[in-house]
Amino acid sequence: MQQNTLSSTLNLGAGDGGGGGGGGEMQDLEVACGLIDKHLSYDSSFPSLLERLRVAPQGFPTVSGLSESDYPSSGEVRSARHHHTTRKVPLPSELMYHFQHMKCNCMMGLFPEIHRAWLTIDSDIYVWMYEDGSDLAYFDGLHETILSVGLVKPKAGVFKPYIEHLLVLTTTSEIVLLGVSFSQPSDAEVSSGMHLLPEPLFSVPTDGSYVLTIRGTEDGRIFMGAKDGCLYELVYQAVEGWFSRKCQKVNHTRSTISYLLPFLAFSEDDPINQVEVDDSRHILYTLSDRGTVTVYYLGVDGKSTSRVVSVPHNNIMNAALQVAKTVDKTNFKSVVSLCPIGTSESPHIHLVVVTGTGVRLYYTTGHLNGNPSQTPYQLTLLHVRLPPGFAANATVYRPTKVHKALYSHGMCILCSNESNEADTVWTMNSDQYPYHHVLAESQSTLAVDGYVWALADVTPKLWCAALNPPTSQGTLPPLLVTQHQHAPRQLVLLSANGAHILTFQRPVDKLRYLLEEANGVEASIVKDFFTDMTPTQACTTALILATDPNIQNTQAAEWAIRALFLYGASVAPPAPASFPPQSPVNYSFNPPQMSTPLPGQNISSTVPQDTQFSPLHNALYLYLARILRPAWSTPIAKDIEVEGKPVVVSCMTGEEVGFLAYQVELLSNFLLTNQGGTTNPLQPLNISNTTLNRTLGDGSERASLLALKLLLDQAREVLRLVSELTTHNFTAIVGGLQKNPLLQEVRAQLRTVTLRDLVLTGRDICRSLIMALLDRYHGDNASSDAISERLRDICPNLYRIEDAKLAKANEIILSSKANPNKIEKEKGFKEAVALCKQIGHHVNITGICSQLASGGAYEGVVDLCLSVASQRDPTGRALHYYKNNEPAEDHQGYMAFTARMECYRVLMDQLNQLVGTGAAPPASPSVPTRPGPPTPPPQTLPSTDATQYAHQMINLIVASTDELAHVTLYQWLVDTNRTDRLLSLSSSYLETFLTRSNGQAPLNHLLWRYYEKNKEFYKAAKTLLLLAEQRGDTPVGVRVDYLSRAHMCLSSCEMNTASNYADFMLHLEEKKEVAKVQLMVLDSLQCEAAGADVFSELNSSLLALTVLYEKFAEPWALWECKLAIVHCAGHSEPQLVQSIWTKLIDNELEKAASVGVELKVDRLSSKLKSLARIYSSNPSYFPLEHIIKHCEIRSVQLQADTSWVVTCLQGCGIPVSKLINIYHKLYRSGESVWEVEHSPHHLLMVLAHLINMLIDTCASLQPQQKRALREQCLDYVAEYLTDLSASADTSAGIIMAHLKSCQARLERLV
Repeated sequence: MQQNTLSSTLNLGAGDGGGGGGGGEMQDLEVACGLIDKHLSYDSSFPSLLERLRVAPQGFPTVSGLSESDYPSSGEVRSARHHHTTRKVPLPSELMYHFQHMKCNCMMGLFPEIHRAWLTIDSDIYVWMYEDGSDLAYFDGLHETILSVGLVKPKAGVFKPYIEHLLVLTTTSEIVLLGVSFSQPSDAEVSSGMHLLPEPLFSVPTDGSYVLTIRGTEDGRIFMGAKDGCLYELVYQAVEGWFSRKCQKVNHTRSTISYLLPFLAFSEDDPINQVEVDDSRHILYTLSDRGTVTVYYLGVDGKSTSRVVSVPHNNIMNAALQVAKTVDKTNFKSVVSLCPIGTSESPHIHLVVVTGTGVRLYYTTGHLNGNPSQTPYQLTLLHVRLPPGFAANATVYRPTKVHKALYSHGMCILCSNESNEADTVWTMNSDQYPYHHVLAESQSTLAVDGYVWALADVTPKLWCAALNPPTSQGTLPPLLVTQHQHAPRQLVLLSANGAHILTFQRPVDKLRYLLEEANGVEASIVKDFFTDMTPTQACTTALILATDPNIQNTQAAEWAIRALFLYGASVAPPAPASFPPQSPVNYSFNPPQMSTPLPGQNISSTVPQDTQFSPLHNALYLYLARILRPAWSTPIAKDIEVEGKPVVVSCMTGEEVGFLAYQVELLSNFLLTNQGGTTNPLQPLNISNTTLNRTLGDGSERASLLALKLLLDQAREVLRLVSELTTHNFTAIVGGLQKNPLLQEVRAQLRTVTLRDLVLTGRDICRSLIMALLDRYHGDNASSDAISERLRDICPNLYRIEDAKLAKANEIILSSKANPNKIEKEKGFKEAVALCKQIGHHVNITGICSQLASGGAYEGVVDLCLSVASQRDPTGRALHYYKNNEPAEDHQGYMAFTARMECYRVLMDQLNQLVGTGAAPPASPSVPTRPGPPTPPPQTLPSTDATQYAHQMINLIVASTDELAHVTLYQWLVDTNRTDRLLSLSSSYLETFLTRSNGQAPLNHLLWRYYEKNKEFYKAAKTLLLLAEQRGDTPVGVRVDYLSRAHMCLSSCEMNTASNYADFMLHLEEKKEVAKVQLMVLDSLQCEAAGADVFSELNSSLLALTVLYEKFAEPWALWECKLAIVHCAGHSEPQLVQSIWTKLIDNELEKAASVGVELKVDRLSSKLKSLARIYSSNPSYFPLEHIIKHCEIRSVQLQADTSWVVTCLQGCGIPVSKLINIYHKLYRSGESVWEVEHSPHHLLMVLAHLINMLIDTCASLQPQQKRALREQCLDYVAEYLTDLSASADTSAGIIMAHLKSCQARLERLV
């Protein structure tokens, strides 16, 4: 029924907001995060390679190397060397013996992918580790001289997984693929033994093509440059196809037709000496012996091959001369090397071509204004970079006779064979000047014994690519930004004397070297380092040394700390440099002058305009920004598919996050242990002094450092938590959030939330993850306690003591639920509730109550909710706010009221669940969704238990003294239509609840029942009258019922003898009569098809009789309603009443116009009878003579039966004797209407019928009354006969016969 998850018990955001403390801390964090954003923005705003080469968007080529500023450190003694030889590793001694047997050929090279060098002697190949000369392996299975060697990655899915690389060997007749495996993965930290499979995997003939160079791609394609000038590819696959073999050689230079018709190939052979592949763009370059550069495009997916363009050497030279017009053409006569530039270094510059004099030519294959991922279509020169020595007053010589060259991430290596005994190695490196607006490089030379056969950049890759995310341009940041993570650059030069391993200094290595050389910090070379590099950048570099925990670097760390306070603690502009400075000149972070922040990130504006911080302060922020850079703006988690199902995984491993946390912790420890001030470097800064101003509003640097310390603590805890989560299966922990509906939103947020979000506003998310972690170990007390202690140790602010108590309470709840002993179970629940009540402000009341309810501890649910509500509002502001009709200006009352209502809402939710369980109807049968046994229904409480628990909760709430809890319960009972249960409660707060208006109508429909139940009948009657009179959409019929019930209540009142009782009773009766008339009008209008607005007005309230008459009865010709209105009003004007009756009779006949006469008469008779029952007792409203006269006239007009009127009236209870007198009166009135209707004797016919009726019914009369009627009728008949005898009408004789018959019967009547 409920989820047994600890993640549902934490009160997210209770007491301290979602971010990290009070308002002051939040403001500090916001400003600190804003400064981090600014520093990250600065680190991402370094000029691109294209900008540093000063290439315009139009693509006009430029030249550099002619100015002193292009090589600023050339010839200056104060600049330390930027590389040094770490060691020389001779060739393995075992190889010396084999050189004695060399007959034809010897070659050497490097396999930097596997940290090995290779040597071929005739048909044998030897491979060993160049770092120490160990692990010598060889292959002697070939019988011809080896011409070329290559190591490539295999295609996925072709070979067994243990084959990690392919060794490609070519001879004059065949191409052989050998499998390479290792005892451990080749990328493992420890060295592993290399094994060459004895049998070749594939072997294909060369068909006379001598392969000179081999290059593989990342996805396993193998390209070969041959002596015949063709580019070949060795295509291999797992199985043979219909039209393809497992392994074959494909020519990408010449078409098939050139083989069939050789005379079409006019060109001479131009051997391909070099093949290079740019895997980031899928572009392949070849360099021929004559200096021709050819570009091939491998397709968007890298699976195809197409030739793009071929540029001869003459074109290359001429293009360079057009740019560098003052440079002699001999500097461009030969091309010795091609060096692709990947997208991680430049999105627009694609290739560097190096000439025999060390000139670098920068090329692009697309348009500078186009998409960086555009298809290559050209090879265009962008820039000519001259080597050192071309400046007007250069003090160094120029490189000549360059035969090997390498360009890698801003570093260029030239091998110059100026003497037969040794090579000179030139190095040009821009790492020290990443923010220079033009390309500036440091340079140096080194003599290497012997001729350099091969060189390679073997810089160890960053152990985690996630720690070095690219910038918004898609390029990697300069080494200055990532030097705290990267190992120093390494270069391997291979000569006949062995391997020369060079290690290039990072800025931090250079600073360490300077400190050690100067044996202190006061030397000029150290001061120059801080000046040239700008104080902030130099201080940031010094921080890497200062926070180094390696005990071997203790002395260097102490010097770095002294240098920080000596050169970085005061605000002073740097001394002018001897060369154009890096941008900006004074690297000082002033928040008001901040560049555009990263998207979605705001920076507080509380820092005044004149705030100026020291370089040390800025360096601390900058270094922290560089540490946090990999995760600062990167989502914590991402979605991937596992077995077709989406799962959430961490974007970084536990080791990666742990590394970041460790770096943050080192910086935090530095602040604590080296708190130097600006006046005295050894005087503590007292960062932890709480008396300092905690905001940055005063521009205080100490306050800013306080904010930094807060940010460090928060970031360290968040990173340690994420690391712990990944250690304990991040995916499973996040999956546990999905089980709790309350935390599903947290799971969705993880896909977009970044480290910045978690540090600044993500405390709730962190706590949810903590609780989800603890959920995984429920039931295992040892593991749960250990994890809880671990969390308290690594993130005490995220996992507080209150959270630990919550975890303990949850453990008690879970164990109690599983305990079969009822007494112990209840005891456990009470203990858990008591524990939660101690930390009520931090309890997620919804989650913990769900846990308690799932165990049936509803008493604990009520106790905890009421207790937490009281703790959240100890002063009773909520009740005051409620009783004052919730004023909008009372914000504190509103907050207290909202806090309490959250607790009460939990109680109502539990009641809803219980009531829903108790009243759940049986499920209707349905077709199963899948075959097999029926799916068990979800576990729910039996309906009887649910009902019992619901009653228990209601009784506990009613028994409490919490008035707002009562109000919430009453409202729930009203909303769920449980009014009978509400009125059955005995509470002093109920009447107040029912009578409260709060801008709305009081609950009078329940209030009168409450009064009636408590025998307060007078109040009940008063309430019912209010209900009847209140404006609204209450139907008139209901209003009449209310008045009737009010009358009954008043009749039952014990005070019915009081004077006001009689007045109230009279008022009720009058109201009731008027309401009945209004109901009559409403019913009549329904037959008239009136509009909705008419009915709405009639139902809106009780209307006066005048309104009913003038606004409804009169316009709609409601004659029966008019009669009722004048009757109710006591208005008995004869003329008005008679006119109403006339219209009423006519209207009734008109409504029956479509039927026969008999039906018309019947309908009119029915209407007369119904009205007679109401009005016949009052002649003022039932004018019988007028009714008879008008009915008889209409009877004559309709030619209806002459007896229907008297029959109808007799049915109304009117005596026949009375009818005879009225008819006689009408006859004697002598009106001419009968003459007009051509029935002058119609009344006599009716009188004859009436006399017969009287004779037929006189048996029941008293003798005296009978004689009086007999004498009267005989007199009338005699008069009628006399009148008829004088009439000339043809009908007179018939009527006389009837009257004589009546006369005879009267005479016989005794």
